[in-house]
Amino acid sequence: MLVKDILEVKSAKIINGDENMVINHFSINTNDIECSTMFIPLKGNTDGHNYIINGVKNGISGFFVMKGHDTIVKEALEINNDLIIIEVNDCLKALGDLASKTRAKINVPVIALTGSFGKTSQREMIYSVLKQQFNVLSTKGNYNNHIGMPLTLVNYNNEDVVLLELGTNHMGEIAFLRDICRPTITMVTNVGTAHIGNFKRLKNTFKEKISIAKGSEYFLRNLDDNLLKKAKVKGPTIIDYSINNDNINNIIYGKKNRYTISVNNKNYKVTINSNIDYLINYSICAFNIGLLLNMDIKNIIKGIDKFECASGRMEKKKIGKNYLINDCYNASYETMISGLEYFDKEPYDNKIVILGDILELGSQSKKIHKEIGKYIVKNKFCFNEIHLVGPNMKIVYNILLNKGFNAFYYKSVSEMDTSIMDNKSVYLKSSHGTGLHKLIS
Repeated sequence: MLVKDILEVKSAKIINGDENMVINHFSINTNDIECSTMFIPLKGNTDGHNYIINGVKNGISGFFVMKGHDTIVKEALEINNDLIIIEVNDCLKALGDLASKTRAKINVPVIALTGSFGKTSQREMIYSVLKQQFNVLSTKGNYNNHIGMPLTLVNYNNEDVVLLELGTNHMGEIAFLRDICRPTITMVTNVGTAHIGNFKRLKNTFKEKISIAKGSEYFLRNLDDNLLKKAKVKGPTIIDYSINNDNINNIIYGKKNRYTISVNNKNYKVTINSNIDYLINYSICAFNIGLLLNMDIKNIIKGIDKFECASGRMEKKKIGKNYLINDCYNASYETMISGLEYFDKEPYDNKIVILGDILELGSQSKKIHKEIGKYIVKNKFCFNEIHLVGPNMKIVYNILLNKGFNAFYYKSVSEMDTSIMDNKSVYLKSSHGTGLHKLIS
């Protein structure tokens, strides 16, 4: 992107540098520096302006700056007089405006997805398929909010397809992100209790998620979700997918999940390199995306086979004779139940479960954690030990203790002795804020 293109952003003005210089990369982290990087200092727990000088020393080509930081500008220019320095009224708003202007110049498919849980796994499944045939710009990590999504978009560099994950925990956030990225293909993985503390009711969550479809050309409707299968979306062409569709046959759950899919009266065998059952639904969605983009079916099948779970999301590691399943990047009622069911079926010896609080449930927290405890009791899960961490998990602990389960409780991760995991197969599940991930190393 030329500097003069950046100056199209409202309130932007250049205070140093050449308008004809090219910027190849935008970053909000001064440790994320590539060739010709423009640093955008944002205010969060700390003010990004405080890191500008570190960025200059690390080799940034320029930076945005808000008024009132003359001393930083002067010091930066003393280090490198060729810096591109662009003054804006608000760095975050400038990032959003720049993303919108970038989107207006993109003439390739833009895919956007959201959901209550499983967004990242679904995105990674689609990405695994698309990259077999296309150069793909995709959301990385958890860059799915009002900062991460625009940042992904401004780093567009003539890729064939753009794949974006949109996250939300308040009403209206999906519409805000959708209006920036203006997707041509949209989908919602599912509708569940994640962030129910903010949305209050599931129908509000449903309304928020489904708003992603407005203005798109195609909407993929997941018929395996009880709410989504009833979704009525005006405008886009609706493409239904489900493990129960007529074109899906011979589903085999095992060490590697398998099924047969029929396309134009021809059958194709599909293999997923995982025994996690819900990945079949995700792969069928990805298959439909591939077909929509006229991919070679052999490449679609290859991409599904090469899929791997992202870090912290049902990530399995073999340690000696045992297994560690790290599923503590985030949590909801639905994903915790699904994970427990999966681990219960695994033929491991000495199985223990470590569960941490599910966060952002608001007034529903007590009720949902109580349901977790009741579900474990009802299904008679056979784990050698169940370790529960956090104030909300005290509810689960009391239920299990009263029913004779071998349960242990800790107020926080810092109280835990990691030796409980020695020579055990372990499943860890919690919201990220519980800190359960600290046990992994």
